[in-house]
Amino acid sequence: MVPDGNFEYPWALMLLFGIPLVFYRKRGGTARAFSAISLISSVPEPGWFRRHGPDLLGGLFLATAVLGIANFRYSASWQGTELESRWIMMVQDLSGSMNRPAGGGGGKTLGDAALAGIRAFIDMREADDLIGLIAFSSYAKLISPPTFDKKVLKQKLGLLDRTSDSVIFRELTAGGATNASYATWLALCTFFMLLPEEHQLTFEEMDDFRYALLGTTLESVSIPEKLRRAEFGHGMAVVLFTDGRIEAGKSDADVRKGLPNFVNVIKLMRKLGIKFYLIALNRDVHPDVRSALEERPDGEGAGRIFYMPRGFSPEKIAEVYEKIHRMEKNRLLVRFYKKQKATRGIFALAAAILLAAYGFLTVSPGFRRV
Repeated sequence: MVPDGNFEYPWALMLLFGIPLVFYRKRGGTARAFSAISLISSVPEPGWFRRHGPDLLGGLFLATAVLGIANFRYSASWQGTELESRWIMMVQDLSGSMNRPAGGGGGKTLGDAALAGIRAFIDMREADDLIGLIAFSSYAKLISPPTFDKKVLKQKLGLLDRTSDSVIFRELTAGGATNASYATWLALCTFFMLLPEEHQLTFEEMDDFRYALLGTTLESVSIPEKLRRAEFGHGMAVVLFTDGRIEAGKSDADVRKGLPNFVNVIKLMRKLGIKFYLIALNRDVHPDVRSALEERPDGEGAGRIFYMPRGFSPEKIAEVYEKIHRMEKNRLLVRFYKKQKATRGIFALAAAILLAAYGFLTVSPGFRRV
């Protein structure tokens, strides 16, 4: 953006000083042309506009042409409002235990109820929201990168339905574990890849970052400079549904597998500003996870845990997703816009009109030189 009141080619203004020279060189011929008329007493002396009109138009044409070349530029500012776009990753537990019956009858499983809740949540969201999908059991898999297309997202969600008998469904339901830490880290990595290229971490930087989150719980999680400069995390959320036990994930076995400590991942989200909503059918949540996740009086919590009652039913999960939808409400944002504008087009149009008028006068009999 250039500063206000800036000429693109200021050197062109020097041409303005040449315009008087052009008319100075014409003065002799013009005076002689009209002197013959003044000798005839019966012919009135031409008026001011007849004598100077063409020269005036010619001078204005040259001036506007020069100003068009110099191109005076300025910045126009205005205020606008727009609905905030949210980035949301839906993370669904697909371990074998999700195939047990849900409450409320109807022959539905826990997985059926959970997927119905996600579908309803997708319908609630605004058209400009980016929503992605991850499924997990012993490992996590990106089912759908964040997309605006709700139809495509629901098609991908259908791959997790037991009636689809898809390869993804068979692979994930064969796993007995609930690796929530792996799934949440994958959701964060998906967000990282949506950043502009100058703020994206390289493979080596991402690997070092993940390695720093392994092992024991950290007092404070360090954020790479690229992410800090990007002001990452505003308007982003991860929603994870699971019926498994939520561990902190800091055992030696987890370290050997390269799995981040779940508490460290939650602390990272809190520091980045990403909200994390955990829908837990099993109330056996590690105390460190609860401490890091749940909202505090100082407002520093990363999100909220929704504990499902023993009499779980599709209606209950629908209520929870409705609450999350309200908590992730799209705000009306006021933005100030600034756009560079140029005057070249205006001066070019004016010069064309003046040139046409000058040409018309020079060929008109009443203005033709004698």
